[in-house]
Amino acid sequence: MQKDCVNPPFHSFIEISLLLAVTLFLSGCTTSAPVAMAPQSNLSRANAVQMAQRTAEAAGGKVFMIAPTGSMKPTLDENSVVAVETVFFSQLRQGDIVIYQSASGQPIVHRLHALIHDQWQVLGDNNSAVDREMVTPANLLGRVCAIFYTSPGTQGTVPAALAQR
Repeated sequence: MQKDCVNPPFHSFIEISLLLAVTLFLSGCTTSAPVAMAPQSNLSRANAVQMAQRTAEAAGGKVFMIAPTGSMKPTLDENSVVAVETVFFSQLRQGDIVIYQSASGQPIVHRLHALIHDQWQVLGDNNSAVDREMVTPANLLGRVCAIFYTSPGTQGTVPAALAQR
């Protein structure tokens, strides 16, 4: 009787090797061009912030403005304001947009890519490689629960962008 079998250690070794190669050699924040624009609205930045604050308060979270890096285009750009909800790490799912605090202390807004050993790889929608840092329970700031798009040039008196990459 012949058995069809796969050698699991070899198969796992290949997957792990490829994952490490991608993580080590292709990691970083690289933005390609040209990129489609994020949606816009006639909503002023100040009104968007107020609406986001109400939403964030209801969700037990915070409000973040997006820095002009282009890494999350076309989903988010510098004219976007997001409300972030507080969630347990175990509630996160692939594809969620999260904000995490980088080792340098900056909030980063990216999408969950893959769960590896109880840590999430993240990737900007416009980036070709995953971030060097992983999202952990310790650095997770929250999950985006609402996005408010504004019209360009309405930043005005609202504080500078808080979330980067």
